[in-house]
Amino acid sequence: MGSLEAMTKGSDQRCLGDTAKLKIAQGVVGAVADKGSVLKFIPYTMQAVKQGFQDLGASSLPSAHEHLRSGTLRFEVRTGAAQAEGGVHGLVSYEKKSF
Repeated sequence: MGSLEAMTKGSDQRCLGDTAKLKIAQGVVGAVADKGSVLKFIPYTMQAVKQGFQDLGASSLPSAHEHLRSGTLRFEVRTGAAQAEGGVHGLVSYEKKSF
C-alpha cells in the first residue's frame, strides 16, 4: 500500500503521510494475469501443508494444536526484512516455479 497510486486513494493516512506535501513511493503497483483454474493448485497446496506438518512433527491439525498447548511447538514473528533475508536474494536473475 505504499505506491503512489495507493497513497492517492487514501493509504497514506495510515502513516500520517496525508499531510505531507511531497509523497515518496514505498511500493509498486503490479498485476498477475489469470493463471487458470485453482483446481490444479489444490494437490500442490495439500502436499505443501503435509510437508509443513511433517516439519512440525505433527501428524494432524489436532496433533499440531496439542503441540502448541504443551509448548513443544512455538511460532515466532519474522519481520519483512528477516523474510527477505531468508529468501532468494542477490542473484542476477531468478525464476520462481511453483511446480
